[in-house]
Amino acid sequence: MRLGRIQITEYNEPMHRILRLITCVFVTLISNSALAIEHVSLTRDGESIHVDGKIVVEAVDGGLLIQDTRGVLWAITPDEIVSRDSDAVPFAPADEEKMSEELLKEFPDGFRIHKTAHYLVCYNTSSAYAEWCGSLYERLFLAFNTYWKNRGFKLSEPEMPLVALVFGDQQSYAAYASPELGASTSKIIGYYSLRSNRVVMYDLTGSDGGGDARGSTAAHINQLLMRPGAERTVATVIHEATHQIAFNCGLQTRYADIPLWVSEGVAIYFETPDLRSSKGWRNIGGVNQVRLQEFSRYVRNRPSDSLVTLLSNDDRFRDPRLAGDAYAEAWSLNYFLIRKHPREYLEYMQLLSEKRPLRYDEPEVRLAQFKSAFGDDLEKLNTEFLRYMRTVR
Repeated sequence: MRLGRIQITEYNEPMHRILRLITCVFVTLISNSALAIEHVSLTRDGESIHVDGKIVVEAVDGGLLIQDTRGVLWAITPDEIVSRDSDAVPFAPADEEKMSEELLKEFPDGFRIHKTAHYLVCYNTSSAYAEWCGSLYERLFLAFNTYWKNRGFKLSEPEMPLVALVFGDQQSYAAYASPELGASTSKIIGYYSLRSNRVVMYDLTGSDGGGDARGSTAAHINQLLMRPGAERTVATVIHEATHQIAFNCGLQTRYADIPLWVSEGVAIYFETPDLRSSKGWRNIGGVNQVRLQEFSRYVRNRPSDSLVTLLSNDDRFRDPRLAGDAYAEAWSLNYFLIRKHPREYLEYMQLLSEKRPLRYDEPEVRLAQFKSAFGDDLEKLNTEFLRYMRTVR
């Protein structure tokens, strides 16, 4: 992971809980789980916890993956369960009022809620910065939905308000994020959490040495957007919000086996800033000059099996030595496929959207899924890919 960049967090739940569910034969409850609320009492790390929600996955050994009314996913192992029962009350996600109330209870005095059509921005920085983020999110939400609708992919409305946490400074952000990010906290300026379904970041206008971020104004924010380094600030906000929309509008499913080259490539495809805009972003699919330059450098010594390793597993994204090149190739491949093979790309995205949580495919299965949309001749596709990317400016 490059310093100061972004990521989807996958390790907010201790991995042993996820692995316990993955290694058991399980059934995914879709229709039945939506009919009733499951009440589970459990003990975790010496603490008594009660979870009310809908069952997403139930393993044969009794392990559960439950989504609560706030959208949080709980991976619960059988040995943690003290009691469980269900009732006939239909599951209903928290509405805007209830979720706002719970957010303000969760965070200390000084936090406020900025509401938009689809978002709850919970913040303790300036109102201007929260409003700037909310406006950016809504423009992205509309653009994202329009983009896929125009290409024939039917998205759905989020079942609950989308939550974004914006801390006033890096210190308070780190205090919240460190249990999720661990030692990487200082290197990551914003992230989307698969478990909590929240975007988390801090007010990046305070990182320019200009004083307390909570004193930001709309004029100050717009001034910062004109500076040379501002595009990374805007890209971070858009990138994380893109992940959140994708996992809440039916393009992707949380804890499903979505290849990182797809999820990250799509987020980078949408993130490209346009500093001519007063809001810092108005474009979809513009050439990402940072990633293009990185890919151009990578191509000079690119291994012959680079496409295969990118498609078949996520190992390169998880290796700090290889991650930068993997992200660059992920953006490049999505950029190429969207432009040169749009029908096949849409077919592949539809296939991925149907994947269910905790069903993880072997590398050869991932390759077969890709080939089912784009054809068996990966060598030919790779040659076309490289030839096309040499023409991109």
